[in-house]
Amino acid sequence: MPQLLPAGVQQHVQQQGAYWEAAIRGKLKPVMPPQMLESYLAQAAANMQRLLAPARPQLRIGGKDPLHQHEALRQILLSGRVQTQFETQHSGGAFNPVLRASLETELFGYAMDLDPKQRPVYGYLTPGDHEPPAVEGYGRLALRLRPEILSRTTVSIADTLDQAVLPAAYSCIPITSLIPNQSGWVYTHLLRMIHAAHVAEVEFHYVEAQFHGGVRLQDVECVVAWRLADVPADLQRLCQQAGLRIREFGR
Repeated sequence: MPQLLPAGVQQHVQQQGAYWEAAIRGKLKPVMPPQMLESYLAQAAANMQRLLAPARPQLRIGGKDPLHQHEALRQILLSGRVQTQFETQHSGGAFNPVLRASLETELFGYAMDLDPKQRPVYGYLTPGDHEPPAVEGYGRLALRLRPEILSRTTVSIADTLDQAVLPAAYSCIPITSLIPNQSGWVYTHLLRMIHAAHVAEVEFHYVEAQFHGGVRLQDVECVVAWRLADVPADLQRLCQQAGLRIREFGR
């Protein structure tokens, strides 16, 4: 039976979503009649559901340095779990623990002094074979996670550090939560979501995924690499011992 989001996180996300929806609707009401607004929101919701339906949860590891990437994979295979950035004191992106902790308090209701092991692990969603260019700086190795983890995943249409976005539970995404609350751009974002033929047209860098409750080896479907030949033989053996295939991106 799949695990669900922690109850406190679920409740906090829902409460935040109610405030966010009121703010988004408040910015859209002056620019269109009520009936059109409801129609546009319904169209956007249907199209985004279609675009996100084939989503694959993934997690890049190790940053830009191949040696760090290999060491990160080795640590995960030997320990059986993915460490949070609060444990490693390192992030593939901007590492600011005070800012990140305060953001997790604001977005998810986590305590500022939460055990680092209990904090979320950050990744992204990749519908189909699309790999967002913006995730390349997070490493050329990825863990493709099993779809069951989506039951305890929250997502945002952009990086939570970069944009005015609100994460929502993947299992129940209000369309308003996917619209960045940027003054003067809310209507434009809504139109993009209605007409987009591919998620890349609306993701604003990438669709960030926050995996709650930890990421363990049993959550991993396979390891993904740019070139199988670039993965050292000892790591390939460790993957085999763990029952994990190594695939190349796009395959």
